[in-house]
Amino acid sequence: MVPLSGGEYRLLRILLEHPNRVLNRDQLVELIHGREAGPYDRAIDVQMSRLRQRLRDESREPQLIQTVRGEGYVLATSVEGRASCD
Repeated sequence: MVPLSGGEYRLLRILLEHPNRVLNRDQLVELIHGREAGPYDRAIDVQMSRLRQRLRDESREPQLIQTVRGEGYVLATSVEGRASCD
């Protein structure tokens, strides 16, 4: 079991609900916080970095959560079944 903060948990849950789909920063902020991202809102980038560290997903060549330059982030793995996360 990997301990996650509330923000990391919400971010991971959104990624699990949208596997193999690129989500940009604005979409992630809307899905997680229910608001629009500001022009300098980098909170998602910080949360993504922390989530990768917790999951031990190498920052130089991440395998689970990949950055698509100029577009966003993608959970680059298949997700099978739905376990209750609540």
